[in-house]
Amino acid sequence: MNVPYDFQKMYDRISKLGKIGVWECDLATERLSWTSAVYEMFDMPIGSEVNRAETLACYEPNSRREMERARAHAIATCSTFDVDVAIRTKRGNLRWIRITGEVEHENNIATKVFGTKQDITKEKEAQLHLQVLQSKHIHLSRLSAIDAIGSTLAHELNQPLAAIALYSAALRNVLGHRRGDCDHSQNEVETILGGIEECALKSGEILRAIRRLAARSKLSATVFDVNQYIVEASRIALAGTPVAVRINYAMSEDLRGFGDPVQIQQVVINLISNACNAMAESEHREITIAAAEVDGLLDIAISDTGPGIPEAMMETMFEPFVSSRPDGTGIGLSISRAIIEAHSGKLSAANNRDGGATFRFTIPSGVRGMK
Repeated sequence: MNVPYDFQKMYDRISKLGKIGVWECDLATERLSWTSAVYEMFDMPIGSEVNRAETLACYEPNSRREMERARAHAIATCSTFDVDVAIRTKRGNLRWIRITGEVEHENNIATKVFGTKQDITKEKEAQLHLQVLQSKHIHLSRLSAIDAIGSTLAHELNQPLAAIALYSAALRNVLGHRRGDCDHSQNEVETILGGIEECALKSGEILRAIRRLAARSKLSATVFDVNQYIVEASRIALAGTPVAVRINYAMSEDLRGFGDPVQIQQVVINLISNACNAMAESEHREITIAAAEVDGLLDIAISDTGPGIPEAMMETMFEPFVSSRPDGTGIGLSISRAIIEAHSGKLSAANNRDGGATFRFTIPSGVRGMK
């Protein structure tokens, strides 16, 4: 015996369980039709008449702009859209809604938009909690890096400071014993003063690098436009480069990463600056930046046409105070690795077959619901 199943009852149960409602908008009249779940999301009386203007007033400004942009594009192309928005309900409650929409059309002319709305407030609250945890994790990673650096910091600073002391003693000796030979003494004094200045600047660079690592900046873990931050990082890095360098981009479209965009941008700036320094003596100076999503992670690679990484440095380049340049502090790569690992990613390097080197790192991909 077949018992008729109450599909409406099943739908209502699923809708309530998933906090999902259905909506429809007639583009000719802008008239909206909602199921009861959508009314509940907006804290509006079920069955009351609604219009787009009234509904849009509930959206937070940034969310309203993002939703309108996505909707307009879908209507113009007769396609679909998917966006997360923040609303302020009629009762003043802040809620996050995930909106999906599809355009119905006749002869490529949009006539109707319909889709679903889902209350994802709990999901967003969980994400905010995750951001707090990530902030603590990044800070602990920095402290861990500082601990590793601390054992060698005294030794590294002792060298330039000891040199300053020796230069100062030599200067005292020159001034005390060669007062008659003014020209000769003047040349020696200038040489010694130059050495003192160089060592003092070196000490300052080391201390500033440590201070940058130790400083706790406010973490803003969010979904961000990876391509935009990479391009901006390139401009910043090249602005401080005295030689001409060409940059090629091989990045997939619409890449979204999850993390602290400012921290990630600092890593990119550091890697590009290092590449520019490595190519300073090269005739052909070119950097290629590739970015793509691979297995749920964003893979970002920065390749140069320099001399490559010395084999002796392959195992130690990410350790504090290891640098291939006489004027380098050896802090940049150590800080970069700490940042990437704090984002649950990896930073690695390898020489290219045709010359140059490639530094590659991964970060979490921006997931749905974290826009």
